Amino acid sequence: MAASMSPTGQCGRGFLLLFALSFAITLSPSSPAAGEPGALSAIADGLSSWVVAIKVDRSKDIEIPRSRLPFNGRVSPESQGYFKRPKGSVTGLLVDRRGYILTSNYNLLGTIRSIAVRLPSGEERKARVVARDQLDDLALIKVEGDADLVEKKSWRDPPWAKTSPSSAGSFVFAIGRGSAPGRLNLTEGIISAVGRNSSRAMQTDAKLNYGNVGGPLVDLDGKVIGLSGFVGHTYNQWGLNSGIGFATTVETIRMVLPRLLAGKDFELPPRPFLGIQSEPDSPGNDGAPVVEVVPDSSAASAGVKSKDVIIRFNGEDVPNFNRLKFLIFSCKVGDKVEFVVRRGEKEITLSGVLGKFPERR
Repeated sequence: MAASMSPTGQCGRGFLLLFALSFAITLSPSSPAAGEPGALSAIADGLSSWVVAIKVDRSKDIEIPRSRLPFNGRVSPESQGYFKRPKGSVTGLLVDRRGYILTSNYNLLGTIRSIAVRLPSGEERKARVVARDQLDDLALIKVEGDADLVEKKSWRDPPWAKTSPSSAGSFVFAIGRGSAPGRLNLTEGIISAVGRNSSRAMQTDAKLNYGNVGGPLVDLDGKVIGLSGFVGHTYNQWGLNSGIGFATTVETIRMVLPRLLAGKDFELPPRPFLGIQSEPDSPGNDGAPVVEVVPDSSAASAGVKSKDVIIRFNGEDVPNFNRLKFLIFSCKVGDKVEFVVRRGEKEITLSGVLGKFPERR
């Protein structure tokens, strides 16, 4: 099994990892195993100079519009609380000697009073938000002060990988400075899917939480292949939190970082809207039943009717409504789409143009 999961073909290495990778490892710089060749602690130790802890003080936490909550907020009155962050540190990655730090945008939502960064040296500095990329769940902050945080002759860029994995199965590690900012923590997993968020992100089963999100996701060589994010799933293309996490790819980071360093935001594009109401918890695995068609929507223009069952969307099977939502949110406003509905004993192919999701609370 190890051989089939390891894209590097290092069967013996993968076999040993199956024994070692069954728990989260908390490390300190003085750990006797730190730096030993082949030790898992060496992977985290190699990133220690760039991984920082971030403490965000808020006067008000994030509030999600009802329309963005799971099942439109119908599950329970506590749905809003799903997105509340516990108090404590989160993680960031130092990407520039001047004190610029990349982290998850989710870490910086809400009304912020102040941001404090605990550097690897233990020094604590105030910081400010420079720019945000909502689409990729990235944000850039900078520690206060005009002088370089690290001298030019001493600075080394983080060990970026050339590319992120192109297929599922690679062993990866999420590194953070969560509840104990003075120590690094490491959790293991694999890349369980690629090509997420229009190929700008990848999916992993490495354990992500409110403490290590915003930190680097690294490979067996200790190279940074992405930045952990999307832990709160405030972005609808990810659906519900089901025990998996996501990370923005290194290629995407390279593409957007210059703009963020220039202080320019990336706005989240409008969400696409088909225009049907369904039952998200409908039993079975047999399509998305249409309970209601929203007037003047894309679905109404395409000819969808109440009691239709959508069974295919853009050539992909639709086992349930949650899958349909994912497929819709993988598109853009204005995209032409084709879908198949079952109406009684007939299967009918319809097409339309996705509209813009009507934001409402």
